[in-house]
Amino acid sequence: MGADRNHDDELLDPSFEHVMDLDIEVADPIEIGETGDGQRRIIEITSGTVSGRVDGEILPGGADYQLYRTERPTELVAKYAFETDDGARVYVENRGIRWAPPTVSERIRDGESVDPAEVYFRSVPEFETADPDLQWLTRSIFVATGVRQPNGVKLAVFRVA
Repeated sequence: MGADRNHDDELLDPSFEHVMDLDIEVADPIEIGETGDGQRRIIEITSGTVSGRVDGEILPGGADYQLYRTERPTELVAKYAFETDDGARVYVENRGIRWAPPTVSERIRDGESVDPAEVYFRSVPEFETADPDLQWLTRSIFVATGVRQPNGVKLAVFRVA
């Protein structure tokens, strides 16, 4: 491979379109305990907002199923739904990881504020909806960057083009 790139090579370079922000509020964690591969926690998703190309409210009833670890990345699997301002409903399943140095990770676990620059928090949300105007959500790959806060998370969601 030389420095010369043709059109086909350029098509292999992804670009990212910022499509929405989610500001998600959560309840206190339900601690299951050390299960052998980490500390299992379930964190209820209680409310929040969606803004950007889609605007709406996070519906109560979802949860983030975490496998918390201090020496390796914490596994995150969040399942929840939101309703748009137009009344359409969207199911979200968001899988990702969060990694920080052990002392920072412990502060996150304990609900303390931390500098987002000290934390790697990325995920891959997938969307399902019956709404014909939102089918574009089901036809692309999305990635999200996240910031953990004491009472929730903020996510910026990007469509991979």
